[in-house]
Amino acid sequence: MQSDQQAWLVRFAELRYRAFAGTPVVEVAPARWGLDPTTIRQAAHSRRYRETVPGQPDFLRFEFTPGFFPPQFDRGPGTDADRRRLAKLLDGQEQFWASSRRLRLGRDDIGKGAATAGMTVVAETADPTDRLLLLRRTGLPDEELRPRTAGSRLSLSAVQGLVCVLGLAAVMAGSWFAATAEQKWPVVLLPVAVFVPVAVLLLVRAIAGRSPRMPWLDGPFDGSPQVIVSPPPSVSTELLGEVASRYGYFCAGPYHSGSNSRDLLFRKTRPGLVFGTPAPRVRPAFEVPPGSPDREQWLRNHLDGRDELWVSVRHAKLTPARIAEIANGEGLHPVAEFTDTTDRVLLLRSGPPVPARKFRMSLTGFIAPAVWVVLCFGGSVVTAAISGDQRIAAIGFGLTALGVPPLLWVLRAFPRSTRVGWLAQEFNGNASVTFFSGQFGVSPELIRQIAAFHGYFFRRQAATNAQGALVTYARLR
Repeated sequence: MQSDQQAWLVRFAELRYRAFAGTPVVEVAPARWGLDPTTIRQAAHSRRYRETVPGQPDFLRFEFTPGFFPPQFDRGPGTDADRRRLAKLLDGQEQFWASSRRLRLGRDDIGKGAATAGMTVVAETADPTDRLLLLRRTGLPDEELRPRTAGSRLSLSAVQGLVCVLGLAAVMAGSWFAATAEQKWPVVLLPVAVFVPVAVLLLVRAIAGRSPRMPWLDGPFDGSPQVIVSPPPSVSTELLGEVASRYGYFCAGPYHSGSNSRDLLFRKTRPGLVFGTPAPRVRPAFEVPPGSPDREQWLRNHLDGRDELWVSVRHAKLTPARIAEIANGEGLHPVAEFTDTTDRVLLLRSGPPVPARKFRMSLTGFIAPAVWVVLCFGGSVVTAAISGDQRIAAIGFGLTALGVPPLLWVLRAFPRSTRVGWLAQEFNGNASVTFFSGQFGVSPELIRQIAAFHGYFFRRQAATNAQGALVTYARLR
């Protein structure tokens, strides 16, 4: 989609969700929005507004008349069990998006439950399919609305991964028994061990679709200039657009990727809801004292013969100015700098950008454990089958269990500057890339900055217990 078409869609979405947001009377100047009157009338009608006689020339006037349109979702009173479940969900939360349909509670019940938990309803949106209420804890500092989704519980991706691991363990255990026992009946159980995990995955997804928890609803709208969102099946596009507008995001049209054609591109064009007058959040940049001569020699050794080098100030233990001075002496110059409270990262180059390597080091997080399992467990099973000693297989199983967790973090054993360079190579020009951020040991803010430098923007995230966050970044074409 061309950039001018995306800009038109952003203006149209901003008009729908910002101008026609429930205000009793709205007057719109088509010339100011760059939209024709017919388009504005369509946007007004979709938001339950009727046109009236304008009060000034070159304007269109609309009145909010919800009574002339089909009623919005209204669940009605719920049961005591549903109210107790809401109280449990709100325990410890600072901010919570509540779905009336999923909670099986009406607007009044949710408001009373929020008040009991020390929260208030600060925003509300509805369509014929559902009603969403934004609950916010009383006493939070004045600030711009931002996601506050708690991730203490297992995510759907983590549960699915656990089921896959258990299914693989069952297959391996069946193979072991089939190889070591005289009876061959365990082989018959192998198809069952494959079918059961698939059935469990489908069951888990079906149950998750009815869950009242919605931590994924506002997660993508984290302040990035552009985000790509996969609309969840349980939330209509209208409600998703309304939620996005609360954070200052408006839809710029579909984003066609190889994996999902339903993705939508959102652009942040203005601040979201603001509670009070937010104080500017100034984050001090990472600083280090002047380094020692041996660190300067270390940098010179790494610059020798290089056309490009990523340097972590935290690892180099040299000030950015001194790094730039030494790099200039070797024919390299700083072309980009990324910083937060944890580190400063400098990109040094001597000429045009170096093409990214096709192999991504994050794949070692999958390859190394798989190779370890095949070598240790597979070798011990074969040896046990030949020798008839099942203790060898038990030893192999123990080595496999002990060796897999450290191998998941194999990249963390390398110097920080090296890991930052490998992280940059993840953004190799593909339409989207997915990797475990914990493998590189780099803060999410630095990952976001490095991704944006390569033209990538955050798409989605899933929490896991093994390697931290599994993040996906997509490239906008």
